[in-house]
This record gives sequence, structure tokens and C-alpha cells, in this order.
Amino acid sequence: MLKNRYFLKFTLTGFLGFVLSACSLIPGTGYLVGDDGLFRDRGGDYLEAVSIPRLEIPNNLDAFIIDDLLVIPDMGDMEGQSFVDVPRPRPLQGNPDRAVVIQRLEGLSWVVIDSRASQVWPRVRQYWIEQGIELAQENPNQGMLETIWFTSEENEGFKEKIRVIVIPGFQDDSAELSIAHVSAPEDFDVPEEFTWPEDPEDNEYAYQVLADISTYLADQIRLYQASTVSFLAGAIPDEGRASIRSVGENNVLHLDADFVRSWAAVGRALERANVEIVFEDMDAGIFDVAFSASEEPVERGMFSRLLNITEADDSLPFRVSLQQTDNGIDVITESSIDGQTGSATDNEISQEQQDELNEALLQAIYDFIS
Repeated sequence: MLKNRYFLKFTLTGFLGFVLSACSLIPGTGYLVGDDGLFRDRGGDYLEAVSIPRLEIPNNLDAFIIDDLLVIPDMGDMEGQSFVDVPRPRPLQGNPDRAVVIQRLEGLSWVVIDSRASQVWPRVRQYWIEQGIELAQENPNQGMLETIWFTSEENEGFKEKIRVIVIPGFQDDSAELSIAHVSAPEDFDVPEEFTWPEDPEDNEYAYQVLADISTYLADQIRLYQASTVSFLAGAIPDEGRASIRSVGENNVLHLDADFVRSWAAVGRALERANVEIVFEDMDAGIFDVAFSASEEPVERGMFSRLLNITEADDSLPFRVSLQQTDNGIDVITESSIDGQTGSATDNEISQEQQDELNEALLQAIYDFIS
């Protein structure tokens, strides 16, 4: 009986499909199919969509996750252009225990966030909205936000303008946030077009702004999962700016960043990987480190495969060098077991074992860099 029921259902479904197909070929049946029919193709309906008033949230409820993440900028004349298939925002992924870390070196500061840039950009935008500061320019594809000129209590008699840049971090699915800052006397007539300086005019003020933004992002960490990724900022790449490359017979860690940012990142990676820094010289771009094959890492178990290299717990000396290239920084690790740097070991270490340790140290820096 059940088998007959399924057979009947299948037969009726097939018959209905045949009838509808036949109707499309018979004159006078346009009310069923076609552009104005009951079963018309609705794929292009979004082109005629109109904006509706914002949802009003009562004052006693949290309105944060009802924000404008799908902001539509002024795209100019787009007549005749449309999507074949409407693209959808990607779902949130990754570790829910996200980290927001502000870093500072040589007067410069930046924020590292354990979230994709496409997730961070709308949060930074929301920060300025909640501060009551209007945005003069937005470019989600480049992760850029630019405020209007505004005044602040911290700098009376002057007006400020800030540009925020959100780019991918060194690791995949991470982000880095930095700002450019200019100020002028409050009554000064600033031209609309001007060149932004490479560094903030006031590093201390820029640090305070970044600290405030980082605190805001950290406070909203749990809400990341309650909202969508920015549709427009989804064009920002997810791939990190650190990669291991082969140069000749050796591997190097390439960082798509300037020297100051790279130096800070490598130093922090060594600390996170529990590698002892014996000596460092920023001007020369070198870290002399003591690396133990039996050392247990702080955050991940990446050295376990090396435990059979030597039974001793002696640390082995290595040098980590940062070298400027045309498009970033190359990080190179070299064994110093011959005694030039750090403590030597009484154990006999073959060249093959040195090479394995050297690769393990480079991999450790790559895994922990941020």
C-alpha cells in the first residue's frame, strides 16, 4: 500500500511538470508562465527592491546586532549591470575565543584581531556611528573608513580627521587595524583634497584612539557570532600576509609588511612559541635565540616530532635574521651550533638534525606570528 502511494505521488508530480511545460507552448496560457505568469522566474526581483524604514528597537533592548552590515555605497552609474546569481554573505567561521591585541613599537601602534577583516570592518564602522562621528568616505573593498573633521575634548582648539585601514593579518582569517591621523586649528579652512601622512601626526593620540577601538572590539567579541559578515567588505582577502617560500635550497618566511611591523611580529612569535631570546639588535635585524628540541610550546604541540632528535634538554643556538626585500621582509633562521652565538651543546648534532631544527624554528615563527 505504501509503495503504491509513493508511486502515485511520483506519477502526479511528473504529470504536473509535463502539463506546465506544455502550457508554456500553448498560446493564451501566459497567466501560468512567462514574465507575468504565476510560475515566473523571480531571479531578477532584487533589482527592483526598495529600501524600507529601519527597524525601531525599544530603548531597553540591545540594538547592536540590528546594525547596517549590508551598507550600499554610491556605486555611480550601474545601469544594465546585474548579478546572474545573487551573492550571499559568507557565514562566520573560526575560533569563538577571539583575541584583540594592541601592539606598539617605535612610536607606531596597531591592533591585531583574530577575526577576518570582513568581520572587523563593519564593527569599526559601528564604532564611529556609536561615537556620533559621521563618516566622510567608505571603501569596504579596501577596508578603509574616513571620518569627517571633528572636535574632541582631548585636543581643544583643534579639529581632527582619522582614516582607519583594516587589512588581513599575518595569519589566515585574521585582521590588522591601523589609523592615519591629521589635525588642524579649529578655524583653519582645510582643502578637500590633501595627502595623508604615512604616520599619524600625533602618535600618542593615535594610540589612544586605537586603544578605545580595541576595547570596543573586545567588548563586542561575543556578538560577532550573532551577526553576519559584511557583504561589501567580503572582497577583502582572507589569506594572511605571511608565507613560507623556497629561496634556493632553503626556506624563508616572507612577511608582506614594513620592517617595524615585522620586527614586532617576529619577537612576539618567538615569545609565544616559548623560544628564549638571548640577544636582539633591531638596527641589525637579528635575534639570537636558544631553541630546545624537547621544548614544549605554550599554545600548540608543534615540536613533538622532534623529540627523538636528541635525548638532552640542552638549548641549541640559532640566529633569526630579518632582511628587507622589494616587497616586504624575509625572515631567515640559521643554526649557530658551531659556537658563534648562545650556548653550545655537548651532544653531537648532525647537519641533517641541524637542518630539521632550523626548519622547525622557522615553522614555529610562522605558526605563532601575528
